Amino acid sequence: MPLPIWLFALLVAMSAYGIYSAIKNFFIKDKKFWPKNIPQKREIKDKDEQTRRDFVANVSHELRTPVSIIKGFADSLHEDYEILSDTKRKSFLIKIQKNGKRLNSLVEDLLVLAKLEKPKTTLTKESIDLCALAKNIKEEFTQRNEVSSVKMKLQCPSTPLYVTADPQKLVSVFENLIDNAILHADGFTLISVRLGKQSHDKSILCEVEDDGTGIAQEDQEMLFERFYRVDKGRSRKTGGTGLGLSIAREIVEVHGGEISVRSKIGEGTIFAFEIPL
Repeated sequence: MPLPIWLFALLVAMSAYGIYSAIKNFFIKDKKFWPKNIPQKREIKDKDEQTRRDFVANVSHELRTPVSIIKGFADSLHEDYEILSDTKRKSFLIKIQKNGKRLNSLVEDLLVLAKLEKPKTTLTKESIDLCALAKNIKEEFTQRNEVSSVKMKLQCPSTPLYVTADPQKLVSVFENLIDNAILHADGFTLISVRLGKQSHDKSILCEVEDDGTGIAQEDQEMLFERFYRVDKGRSRKTGGTGLGLSIAREIVEVHGGEISVRSKIGEGTIFAFEIPL
């Protein structure tokens, strides 16, 4: 006997709420109770402890929205299933599915960050041609690009650019930077990817540039922080998790490289990273 739609939606909501509660309880330590009528503030002496608390607060905030939406629509399906029209039921299920995907993306990105931050991050290194890798990424972008007015241009030297690195993780860096432009670069029509050796011949420089509206100076300093968004409302509508640039930074740094951004309002943005030879 097939599972009723409303019951399936309810199970999804309960599972999502369980994940949210488990992650929150895992990070937050038991509170100490202070004596009555003696208000006190616990001093945070360790900078890492403050970072951990900020991270927990951000994770809880980011998970709360999709969990609440899933639970709300699942409850409505459960309570009003008989009186809801087929159109309404389908609409509710689409919203549950959309926020379930968002919740899954958040959890997946958090797991990626956790793995990258381990003292001994495992890299599957091999000799790869960065130009060939970038060409594959451009082909995939062209195939999945639904907006014909948006183009990607690739600039590579005539000779291969070999580095010893983890190809899958470098693909993730490029994809995160490209997706960041797609999600956040208002008014852009072109993404330019450029690769080349640095003048000192000790590293390869990779740049991902868009011709969007640019990013204000005060925002550039925070871009690689977890969950930081220049436009929070728009980011959530377009499905961004706020972790893509943080993941890109972790991957570049674990390869011994550096990542940076430069931008000017009205003239676009360039994300650049170096991979040592």
